[in-house]
Amino acid sequence: MARLDAPDASDPPGLAMREAGDRLHAWIERGDHGALDWFERQAADRSHPRTMWPAARSLLSVAWNYHRPDEPSGTAAGIARYARGRDYHRAVTSRLRALARFARTALPGAEVRVAVDTGPILERPWAERAGIGFVGKHTNLVRRDLGNWFVIGELLLDRALDPDVPAERRCGTWVRCIDACPTGAIPEPYRVDARRCISYLTIESRAPIPLAMRPLIGERIYGCDDCLDACPWNRFAQAARSDEVRARPGLLTTPLTAWLTLDAAAFARTFEGSAILRAGRGGFVRNVCIALGNRAERSSVPALVAVLGDPDPLVRGAAAWALSRIGGAEAAAARAGRRAVESDPAVVAELGLG
Repeated sequence: MARLDAPDASDPPGLAMREAGDRLHAWIERGDHGALDWFERQAADRSHPRTMWPAARSLLSVAWNYHRPDEPSGTAAGIARYARGRDYHRAVTSRLRALARFARTALPGAEVRVAVDTGPILERPWAERAGIGFVGKHTNLVRRDLGNWFVIGELLLDRALDPDVPAERRCGTWVRCIDACPTGAIPEPYRVDARRCISYLTIESRAPIPLAMRPLIGERIYGCDDCLDACPWNRFAQAARSDEVRARPGLLTTPLTAWLTLDAAAFARTFEGSAILRAGRGGFVRNVCIALGNRAERSSVPALVAVLGDPDPLVRGAAAWALSRIGGAEAAAARAGRRAVESDPAVVAELGLG
């Protein structure tokens, strides 16, 4: 629990939140947010939850564990752990709403609001101040009893409740998360350059993935867990109790080429209730093409040739790149044939590679 009364800028909690706000503005000014332009639009609102809701007096932060030690790591599976089961926005929101009902009963007349990565709140710094965990050098939250395998949500109340002791940062001299990032997206402690982050590139970006980044992505098709996997505090991580975090049947065993056959309706149907919808059908199939190009197996050429005629130029361009990586007569002939009829300049450029 954290109090939302305007903190004294000289006390430790007040200084921590001021530092968090300064880091956000510096992050935006450097362009580290990439195409996440809502950070620019909401920068002022993110300065304090009371900017969004002036009546707020307390913030309750909650953590939801999603660790499944019996499932393969994110790199091996290609899909980040948090996205394998039920969309955490739904799972955490349903629990927070139940908590909100309890709060209204325990505090008659109280007004309560719920947020799960949906409002302009500096969630991790406030969670740190509320004592739920500390911000690690990879900018994710860490708990001594859960490692970093959890997501968070907030309950805002219009009542001033007793605060908890803020969490103390305990990374020490460890930089394993920084060293583990395959694209160098953590240039310094507590800073992530989204433009180089695999999670950003495979989930948030709606553009072709930069050429230099593609080989570094490997076979990851949705997100990346490398910096999280590297955290030494994970030796204390506990298995999640909820079945909602288990990977959907077939998710980790479906051949990559099978994902290429998903049209928009099939994509929405297959991933209904999943965070994977966030990437959109075009972004997801683009990622699959990149992964197949990095795998470089001739057996995937026919499936990639089939999507050279996809309605989405984002997919066509990624398929063209993948075929150029794999090589061979069949891939070359397909690329030449597509180049003769392609009208999108970005795709034409991809077809000209190799």
